[in-house]
Amino acid sequence: MTGTRRSVAALFLLPALVLLGALVVYPIGYSLIRSFYDQSGDSFAGFDNYETLFTDDGIRTALKNNVIWVVFAPTVATALGLIFAVLTERIRWGTAFKLVVFMPMAISMLAAGIIFRLVYDQDPDKGVANAVWVGVHDTFAESSAFPKAHPGRDSPLEPAGGGAFVTKQPVTAGTPVVLPLVGVAPDLMPDGAKKAATAEPADGKVTGTTWQDFTRGKGVGKLGGVDAAELGYAGMKIEAVKDGEVVATTTAAGDGTFTLPAAA
Repeated sequence: MTGTRRSVAALFLLPALVLLGALVVYPIGYSLIRSFYDQSGDSFAGFDNYETLFTDDGIRTALKNNVIWVVFAPTVATALGLIFAVLTERIRWGTAFKLVVFMPMAISMLAAGIIFRLVYDQDPDKGVANAVWVGVHDTFAESSAFPKAHPGRDSPLEPAGGGAFVTKQPVTAGTPVVLPLVGVAPDLMPDGAKKAATAEPADGKVTGTTWQDFTRGKGVGKLGGVDAAELGYAGMKIEAVKDGEVVATTTAAGDGTFTLPAAA
């Protein structure tokens, strides 16, 4: 190759070399240099960062997980590929298996999105996955009468796990407790639900009201207060918890009022 040809070849390679140096070589070199400095980037730390890299439990766990993934993922993908290949070509019902495997590819993205939306809908009456989960749960555990009920804005309640809610502040006997909830459609309220009523105080007992704290219409109703059109959560289970133990249990009446015994 003559000198002229070498110069022409170098000119053609120059843009690629500049980009390679700017986007690959320089960042790698700069990162390597900065790895010897502390978090602030001002003080030289030597090999302290590399020592931490191999001694920190979190980093070692991440490295272990990456190694497991690198080994496990290709193995599973290869094994499944071989199994699918055998099932589609070497067995009598290979055509049926091909139909199952390739059917999703024949469905448009829009249709697939709608199907997944219906499958994972939060409403058990619509979502297949949620309906199965609720069915299994209700088989082995007591079902909730109001599975969609939840605290509203500025509510005195907070989630406690398992679909239960607890008051943010301790309650005392003689002072009515308000347990406002939202999220249940009016047509899903129990037949025994009546217009919510404010509980009356009782000496030595814990009284209160649990109700649907929502009234249709903008600016209608008082948040956290019982309004005329709001219904009580009839049959809602109310528990008094002391030192982590349930000391008393009752259920709300049709108007949402309840009374816990003096033991609470």
